[in-house]
Amino acid sequence: MLTINAKFVANELTPGLENGTYCIADGSSVTDLIKQCERQSGASIPDQNYQYMYPMFNGKAIRLDSPLIEDGTLHLCRIVMGG
Repeated sequence: MLTINAKFVANELTPGLENGTYCIADGSSVTDLIKQCERQSGASIPDQNYQYMYPMFNGKAIRLDSPLIEDGTLHLCRIVMGG
């Protein structure tokens, strides 16, 4: 089991999810962690919100399908868009 400190920076993308420490199985993806957070909080994140999420794990950019293989801190941010 891994201990992940989740920080939901983009609150508009993750309504109802709470920052906190979560335990998940080794190799779970970022999406798996988000789904677990949804179950624990009773929240439901719209599927279209995932396309705007930018996860960073221990200060490094990763993908939503990236496996988590060590304890650490996940910041779930919004991708930067503009022109």
